[in-house]
Amino acid sequence: MLRHIAGRVLGAVPVVLLVALGIFALVRLAPGDAASTLAAEDATEADLARMRAQWGLDQPLLVQFFYFLSNLARLDFGTSYRYHAPVTELIGQRLPATIELAVIALLIAAAIAVPLGVATALRKGSWLDGLGSLVAVLGVSAPSFWVGILLVLFVSGYLNLLPSSGRIPLDVPLREVTGFVLIDSLLQGQLGLFRQGLQYILLPATTLAFGMIGIIARISRSAVIDVGQEEFVVTAVAKGLKRREVVRSHLLPNATVPIITIIGLELGTLISGSIVVEVVFSWPGLGSLLYSAVTSRDIPLTTGIVVSYTFIFIFLNVLVDLVYVLIDPRLRVGRT
Repeated sequence: MLRHIAGRVLGAVPVVLLVALGIFALVRLAPGDAASTLAAEDATEADLARMRAQWGLDQPLLVQFFYFLSNLARLDFGTSYRYHAPVTELIGQRLPATIELAVIALLIAAAIAVPLGVATALRKGSWLDGLGSLVAVLGVSAPSFWVGILLVLFVSGYLNLLPSSGRIPLDVPLREVTGFVLIDSLLQGQLGLFRQGLQYILLPATTLAFGMIGIIARISRSAVIDVGQEEFVVTAVAKGLKRREVVRSHLLPNATVPIITIIGLELGTLISGSIVVEVVFSWPGLGSLLYSAVTSRDIPLTTGIVVSYTFIFIFLNVLVDLVYVLIDPRLRVGRT
């Protein structure tokens, strides 16, 4: 097992290098630079030259790329051009908000999609199956920014039920312990703030979950149907076991592997794909920070965030492999 994990981690090193090289090239191929973008309107050419020299933008590209790789090897992404703070510090401040949003969105999606997928599999060809297919198509087809804007207009604007932006009220003090609002509010016994945090996160999390419901539901449906055709399930039915017992003891335990796979992979997709949703709802996470970094040509911050997304994907893939071994005894036997 340890050898397998080490192999996965070593195999991810070229992926990180290719991603970093792609970001380095794309940012510098775009017209203009960070100095011309962030400089004041009355800045002179001397001011621009001084800013480029301060940030190393006046050096040849090969020299810049060498320093870039050396800093990346030390996980030192430098200082943000726009915020004048270490990139790792900025990422550490914003990452908990993105993870919290993605986890809540995944919980909402799984709570709806897995029962829906199992129900449609057990009633294959019925009206419920057709309804599940319709929900899946709508979830995959609808753009997240469109769903988010509709929810803001209807739920927040028309019904005035939930807030449309931010993470917590600005006038409410909260001492950061873990960086997660919901966890910190519970640790400090502020149940009122916990409820407010749920209200603030519900709209963006629902927007993110909307696209995931269809994918998870279809995978769950296919997994249950495939397991239902196995011989041990046919034997259990032939022995006269009740339908509920067959589903609980035979179908669901053997269908969990593909379901866990898609849920683990979709968590990484939610974390990296929350950029548009965070911008729509003014959510203070990595996505909105990346949008700000790209628009201002903040090279260190852009690179640091994209590489962080890559590390998260690698970590989640390794974590899914570990879960495989825990839930499937055949894999443990094979590894032994």
